[in-house]
Amino acid sequence: METKKIIGLVIIILNVSGLGFLFYMGGLRLMDRLFPKEAPEAQGDADKVKRPAPKVDREELPEDDLLKDMDLSDLDNLDLDEFE
Repeated sequence: METKKIIGLVIIILNVSGLGFLFYMGGLRLMDRLFPKEAPEAQGDADKVKRPAPKVDREELPEDDLLKDMDLSDLDNLDLDEFE
């Protein structure tokens, strides 16, 4: 009987702590939305600004040209025992 009460108490404590964590994370997100921090550009950190990646059109690069540019002569001297 005592073990059932102890196990039930542990389950209740874990549930309450999980709810507390969810409220904490929700509060942080709400604070970020209501009071946003300064933009990285205003701080002078231009490196932190995410820029979209340039789009590469695969149709412009034929596969034959890509294979011609590969230099496989370096692989002849490769010692595979080093990677064990």
